[in-house]
Amino acid sequence: MPPSALAARRPKPLLRTVVTLVLLGGLGWGGYKLWVQISPGLFGTKRVEKVAVTKVRTATIAEEIVAVGRLRAVFSTELRSEINGRIVKILAVDGQRVKRSDEILRLDQQDLLTQITEIERSIEAAKLRAQRARRDHERLLELQKRGVVTLKDFEDSRITYSLAENDAAIAEARAANLRDKLAKTVIRAPHDGTLLLRDLTEGQVITGAAAQNGGTLLGEVADLSQLMVRTNINEIDVARIKLADVARVRVDSMRSVLIAGVVKRIATSALESSSDRTRVFPVDVILEEPDERLRPGMSATVMFTLARVEDAPAVPLNAVFSTAESARYVFIKKGETFAVHEVEIGIADTRYIQIVSGLKIGDEVARSRPLEFEGELPVAAALPAVKPRSNKTKSTDPGPAPAGGDNSKPAAPPVRS
Repeated sequence: MPPSALAARRPKPLLRTVVTLVLLGGLGWGGYKLWVQISPGLFGTKRVEKVAVTKVRTATIAEEIVAVGRLRAVFSTELRSEINGRIVKILAVDGQRVKRSDEILRLDQQDLLTQITEIERSIEAAKLRAQRARRDHERLLELQKRGVVTLKDFEDSRITYSLAENDAAIAEARAANLRDKLAKTVIRAPHDGTLLLRDLTEGQVITGAAAQNGGTLLGEVADLSQLMVRTNINEIDVARIKLADVARVRVDSMRSVLIAGVVKRIATSALESSSDRTRVFPVDVILEEPDERLRPGMSATVMFTLARVEDAPAVPLNAVFSTAESARYVFIKKGETFAVHEVEIGIADTRYIQIVSGLKIGDEVARSRPLEFEGELPVAAALPAVKPRSNKTKSTDPGPAPAGGDNSKPAAPPVRS
């Protein structure tokens, strides 16, 4: 082979070698960069840097109890029939202003009228029998004075006369009962107010209040000039509410409006909640400035303010932790490390918790437990700072020995339903 041909073929192996080295170098550099990115997450070499921190700041905190309820009139009366029957005439409409004794609806009276006619005839017959028995008894009385009638006949006539009068009295009582039922077929307004009538139709059959389920609710007559919210407060919080306490009410249909209210009634005995079987106490809050747009039955939220502080040092709720002994502590940042620091807390709302002592404005604390603080913590003030572990040397320090249980969750806000 000519020397020129050999010279032309020599660079090809060298070129392939150079390209291979460049590719291997690129892959190695890319792998190194990838390893630098994922290794802290896998082995925890930079876990302290990933802990979110927050500064102690001033905030306005209001500790509140929040409960839900429904609007209702302060003075209202439910309408229920005392007897079973069928509606034959509805004489009023929903929302109508009514006066006391105004007719609202009528029930079918035909059956009662028939019974009254029958009992009146029975009364007449009983009176006639009583009159005849009285005349017979008076005649025997005269004969008995002459001694021409036996004592037995005389006593029989007296008993017959008494029974006839008794039958007449029984018939009179039954007639009075039927007339009373006849009067109850007309449902009247018990007092002045606004009629809140249910969806009723003529011909509908209703049950009386003596039924097992309390009878058919026809509606209610309510005085809408004064409204209130009835809500249920659990047994833990009810002791912190007092009569005449001021509350704020927000109606769901008017979210931008806050209405002032006053606590007027706190039940003395508990009820059992149907949802979670807890013990609750009904509390009535009367609205001080009712709005004409408000209607009974609307859903409302009631907020009772228990305590309030202005411009107090505060941190987010998730920055404060608690031990089993109810000692409160935070993880305060000192350079690149975190230290356990005991604090005294005050009131809290749904976002912030008041720091009474132990921190000052501007201090930085962790918003979650740093991973270096594994296991349970003893008394917070006695713990030293823990430095983050190096990626070259794995720590063999087992950490402080447990000295009681530790609740690693942040302090919960004092919001109750």
